[in-house]
Amino acid sequence: MYLTKLKQVFGPDASFRSGQDQAIDRIIKKKRVLVVQKTGWGKSLVYFLATKILREQGEGVTLIISPLLALTRNQITSTEKYGIVAECINSQVNKTNGEKKEVINRCNTGACDVLFITPEQLQNNAFIELLSQLEVGLFVVDEAHCISDWGHDFRPDYRRIHSLIQILPKNIPVLATTATANNRVIEDVAKQLGDCEVIRGDLQRESLHLHKLYLPSAEEKYAWLAKNIRKLEGAGIIYATTIKECERLAMWLRQNSINASAYHSGLKEEKKIELESGLINNEIKVLVSTIALGMGFDKDDISFVIHYYTPKSVVEHYQQIGRAGRGIDDAICVLLYGGNEENRINDYFMYNSFPKQEDIYQVINYLSENDEVKKSILEQVMNIKSTTLDQILKLLSIEGFIRKDSNSRYHRTLKPYENQQAYYDSIIQIKIREYQELVQFQQTKDCQMAFLTKALDDPNSRMCEKCSTCLGEDWSYTDDHVSHAEVDRVSDFFKMNYIIIEPRKKSFVTNKRLSFKHEKGFALSYYHEQIGQEARRGKYIDNEFSDLLVKASADKLRRFLREKGIIISDLVIVPIPSNRRKELVPEFAKRLANELQCLYAHIFSKEQNEPEQKSLLNSILQEQSVRDHLYLKDEIDLNNQNILLVDDFVDSKWTFTVAAEILGEKYENITVTPFALSDTSGSE
Repeated sequence: MYLTKLKQVFGPDASFRSGQDQAIDRIIKKKRVLVVQKTGWGKSLVYFLATKILREQGEGVTLIISPLLALTRNQITSTEKYGIVAECINSQVNKTNGEKKEVINRCNTGACDVLFITPEQLQNNAFIELLSQLEVGLFVVDEAHCISDWGHDFRPDYRRIHSLIQILPKNIPVLATTATANNRVIEDVAKQLGDCEVIRGDLQRESLHLHKLYLPSAEEKYAWLAKNIRKLEGAGIIYATTIKECERLAMWLRQNSINASAYHSGLKEEKKIELESGLINNEIKVLVSTIALGMGFDKDDISFVIHYYTPKSVVEHYQQIGRAGRGIDDAICVLLYGGNEENRINDYFMYNSFPKQEDIYQVINYLSENDEVKKSILEQVMNIKSTTLDQILKLLSIEGFIRKDSNSRYHRTLKPYENQQAYYDSIIQIKIREYQELVQFQQTKDCQMAFLTKALDDPNSRMCEKCSTCLGEDWSYTDDHVSHAEVDRVSDFFKMNYIIIEPRKKSFVTNKRLSFKHEKGFALSYYHEQIGQEARRGKYIDNEFSDLLVKASADKLRRFLREKGIIISDLVIVPIPSNRRKELVPEFAKRLANELQCLYAHIFSKEQNEPEQKSLLNSILQEQSVRDHLYLKDEIDLNNQNILLVDDFVDSKWTFTVAAEILGEKYENITVTPFALSDTSGSE
């Protein structure tokens, strides 16, 4: 029966992969099953074919919890060949309860067979009430490792799924699927599913040729990519860490005649869809992406996946290279690693993956004393990062310590709070061990595929005889020699490329538009680059910025200002002062003015009791502190002038923003352009 249905969809020569028909059988028999199979095995086939059979038997719709919008879009398209209709409910597509209700109605009237929802939807009580009206025939949890506290990609909203499973009628089958679960995670997920069968397969990916290469600088990595991407057949993905890195790396590849685009969470949904389609149809050679294009994105012929950065764990690495080689015989997967800054960033994210208990107590105590509080009020009274505050509010809501009403106001419940530090520490220790395992993978002289599958507790782990370790000198898929000339080309690109400092448009303190905004400026470097590290040494070790930094800044400023039509001899350089290193930036700015042969005016000062800017963790406090402490000390005529504001590092941009507004309110007909030696945003 199941094979007949498969042939109806895929043709007379179609056959099941090992375990697929077994999983479908358990679903049709209303069982609960956890499927742990390698990437590309065909987990979606199991739940789509099972849906087709169940719907023909008159059962309700299939409800799928899926974590990423890209994954959801990709799978909705793939349902067409099964003769079933899929829809989704998420914050991007259905913004009102009325729109969501229409989708539920279509499901219940037979117009829709599969409903995708993101786990974040489960935090909305009104939506949960709406979901209770859905006639469910199959419940699916995709990327089920996210359920587990010990999973490499644990997400708090997935905790809500456990409660849903507990109240599901026993005659509704439950399917959970993942490719990245070791024994500990499998045991935890199976326990949360209840009485379930585990169908576990071989994790070996026969089509993948793995390679790893030590390149300690951004310049070397860029040079390697420009040389090798052209030689790799087909289309692929490069994974990078930050949005800015994705954008700049894609620009570098385009300058090297490679059709590349950046893909990340900062893009509008229409643009993401366009890029996904371009990659699927081989109209784009490579997408340079954050993890936004990760789990479950299904393109059969992705021929290469390259990590520009070191992933946080072996299982994350395995999951991401799993995008490649699903329907082709050979695909190349390369890990480019190296540099102390890379390890420092990963350390930061590991140790800060959970909020501190003192911050949680701040929120709990404030809500105990003040009812109906919006997040914006909490940001004003607490020195907590906005993203950390979001995390705290989510964790406390999921555990029932607080609740959010329909007006987005938070209330304290009667449930007593219990300190969670021991629990958080246990997970952080697991993250640390998993990252160390990835570091061991970088150094291993053993088969790379065997290392990965063994880390995932695959009992069938074995040598692949295809990776660069196994092949040794016979490895010929990449050319790993990077010449000085090739590195110099990247250095020239960095010099020519502007790391733009965009003006802020609105005050977080007043919630109003700024009265005066600075022009677009730029930073000389990113913090992890050679120039950025030169600036770090100057600030924290030498207490003086080098002549190299002065000359590099002057050279790039000449071109930038000339392109803006600013006559450099008419420029006035104004330094941003500091109470901790009073002469550092002013002395640099004065030398820069001498090099550019323009005017210099040290007109700003700061109140002595100013807290260090990086100690303030959210935008409201950062902006307020700058407004409270920065002031004009000298009264000189700067009307009708082009002013260059100079600072060492830029992150939040509030110092530049407020300084520009002070100047704009004081002087007439001026332009203000910011310049910094290094952009440190995203370095932690």
